[in-house]
Parts: sequence; structure tokens; C-alpha cells
Amino acid sequence: MPLFDPRPKSNRRDLYDREIELSLLAKGFRECSPLILLLGLRRTGKTSLLQVSLNETNLPNVIVNCRVFEEKNSITYYEFLEVFTRSLSKLLKRARGLSDLLSKVKGIKVAGFQLELDTSRKERPTITSILEIINEWAMNQGLCVIIGFDEAQELAKLRGIRILPVLAYVYDHLRNISMVFTGSQIGMLYRFLKLHDPNAPLYGRVALEIRLNKFSYDQSIDFLEKGFLEYGIRAPRTILEHAVSVLDGIPGWLTMFGYYALTKGVTTRVVDEVLEKAMRMVLQEYKNYLRIRPIAAKRYTLILRAVAENHNSWSSIKRYLEVIEGKKISDYVFTQLLRNLVDAGFLEKKNNIYQIPDPILKQLLLKHKHI
Repeated sequence: MPLFDPRPKSNRRDLYDREIELSLLAKGFRECSPLILLLGLRRTGKTSLLQVSLNETNLPNVIVNCRVFEEKNSITYYEFLEVFTRSLSKLLKRARGLSDLLSKVKGIKVAGFQLELDTSRKERPTITSILEIINEWAMNQGLCVIIGFDEAQELAKLRGIRILPVLAYVYDHLRNISMVFTGSQIGMLYRFLKLHDPNAPLYGRVALEIRLNKFSYDQSIDFLEKGFLEYGIRAPRTILEHAVSVLDGIPGWLTMFGYYALTKGVTTRVVDEVLEKAMRMVLQEYKNYLRIRPIAAKRYTLILRAVAENHNSWSSIKRYLEVIEGKKISDYVFTQLLRNLVDAGFLEKKNNIYQIPDPILKQLLLKHKHI
């Protein structure tokens, strides 16, 4: 699979750089680490890293795509069970004997390699009972099963179940299960897991944390050059530099540029086209975030626009917001607004300076005054 293929990678040779992160993740899987956090901005390659590592270790796995819950205000236990069992069905094809064990769980129907909730019965299966069966099967096989939750911060919306005690039980007692949580909204994922809250079930548990950063400037240029050379194209350095200046070091945006440039030509016009496509995608993601937070939506946008316009300190952003609103805002309320944006990944704070980590979001805010 070429570097510019927009789909998640599954082979190490198709994954640019990331050797250190890949080695750490593969080691965690081989050792059946109980809790792994794979963190990074959207489009930095978390899914690719996860898939490559799973393919190399060849371990049985269940990956639950929590992105399906992004537009929901809350998630019922039944909705979660449906997605979880559907994901688990994919494991049955390679896990001989597991379907027989799972058929004993009340509230579950097994037909061939398909796992379904039995709606004819009042009993609902518990996540714990399902995971206990998986762990029993894995022990008998002498294997570790990887249970992954992609964009796991969405699970904070779960209602009707206290999921953290379940995760703590898995960590402490189900030794043949390794849980991996990926998250692009890193602060929100930490809020959900509450690893540092003395009153929370997962407090004190050690997690293997792997972070994917953006490419550096040199890495971004090298990535584009190598991607074009796979097709025998020596792209003009000036165009590549322009693309990196606009798209920064986000692998997903650079890949999108390379993909379109292969058919349309390596030109600045293609950079502009990719920018417009990317802004539409980011706008939709941002609107999804605001939709379930309508009360503070206007303030969030004003804060982000202030940072986009280079008001980067706590006090200067606050003054910007107060001038626009024409009234004072309490320090506590303002600090909470900033923290929420940082936790969601729309802002980052370094040395008391706030920046927008995704260049597309920054340009969206500067170009479009009515979001």
C-alpha cells in the first residue's frame, strides 16, 4: 500500500517513520499489557499504527469503533452492546471454540460466526460476562486477546452502566486480555478513565502510554518526496514546501495532498483544493462537538478565533472575549472554557501559551467569520 493511499495502513513497510511507537505498541501486545493508551491528534496515524501492530503480532483482537457515537449526546447500554457484539463477531472467524463458549452467555445468540443480542429474552448480557468468556478462551489457547476502543473518549457518554469498574476488573483479574484505548481528544479520554482520581476504580493502575506527534518540517518534506518517488515523480521542492506550510505536519492532510496531486498534478492549486476539502471535514467535526454543548458554543468559537488571531496568553484571550461580549467573565468560568478546548484537542497549551494544533482549523477560523 503506497504512502499516499488514504486508507489506514496495515503493513510496516507502508508506514512512514513511527518505528519507536510501533515497537512500543507491539511489545505491549506481546506482554499482554493490561492497559495501553494510544494518543495523538486526529489524522496522525493512530489507526494505522494499531493495525500494523496487530498484523505483526498476529494476536486475536476486537476493535470497537467508538466514532459511531460521535453525534450522540448519550449512549444507552443497549446501543453499546450492539456495537460491541458486532465488533466481536469478527473475532469468531479465527477463534475456534469461542462461539460455543459465548453461546452460554444469557442474552446472546450465536449463529455461525455472527453474534447477536437475543431481544426475545429479558436478560441482557453483561460486558463482564462476555469478557470473562473471552479471557477463559484465551487462557486455554495460551494467547492474549486485544480489546481495543478507537476514539474511546466517546464512552464517557455511556448511560445505564458504570463502565470504569468493569475496566478495573478486567485489569486486575482477566490476565489474558489487553485493553487499548485510542484517543484524539486526549484530555477528554483522561477525564473519562480518571486514572489519577483517588476515588475512581482505575486509580493507581499503570498504563502504557504511546503518543503520536505531528511530523517535523523535515519529516513532512521527506514524506512527500518519498511518496511521489514511489510513482517515479520528482516533485518541485517549492510546491512541497508550500504544501507543508499550509498543511503542517499532520500525516492525514499530507497524504490527502499526495493522493490528489497524483492525478491532478503537483501544483499549488491542488494544495488549495485539499485545504478546502479539509476545512469542510474539520468544520463538521467541530460542529459535532458544539452540537452537544450549545450553551457555550459561541464562546468556544470566539476563544479559538482569538488564538487563531495570535492572542495566545490566558489574559489576552480573556480580554478578547470580554471586549466582544461587552461584559466581564469570571476567571473560573473562562479557565473551564479553555480547559475544555484543550481536553478536546482544539487547543494545546505549552509554557502558558495557547496554540491551535491543527493548521486546518486555524485557517478555517481565519477565513470564515461565521461558523
